[in-house]
Amino acid sequence: MAGEVTLQHLLHEEVALLRDFLSLLQREQKTLTDGDIDRLLPLASEKSSLFSRLAALGEARNNALAAQAMPPDRAGMEAWLAAHAGSGSTRKIWTELLELTLQARELNRVNGNLINTRLANNQQALTTLLAAANQAALYGPDGQARPIGGGRSLGSY
Repeated sequence: MAGEVTLQHLLHEEVALLRDFLSLLQREQKTLTDGDIDRLLPLASEKSSLFSRLAALGEARNNALAAQAMPPDRAGMEAWLAAHAGSGSTRKIWTELLELTLQARELNRVNGNLINTRLANNQQALTTLLAAANQAALYGPDGQARPIGGGRSLGSY
């Protein structure tokens, strides 16, 4: 019975932390769409911390399952729930955990796409600036335009 309480407690903690994680991912998405890049670094730090805590809770859940001779994974949790049919509230919280995990995965994917788009835009801007800087270098010390290549002049053979 103590294992059941432990698993229920761990699941409740995971769900609460996953809700916090989803909220953070939503803030990250808003920051990305608003272009408020200065807020991304603190969010990334918070995201890393929350993710580490989620991983630790998942590991604790898997250890609790292993202590009850269940596989330490999703299949083990499903087997544990089947063996403890009277724990409907635990199944409900487990289902919520799985749903929240899918939502977090999708939000993280979308945010990754937003980051990639922003990086591509920044790369394009940098390329444009570098090209403009190279064009500026085509003027000689006397301020006169220098030819762009070492090729022959128009009309010459």
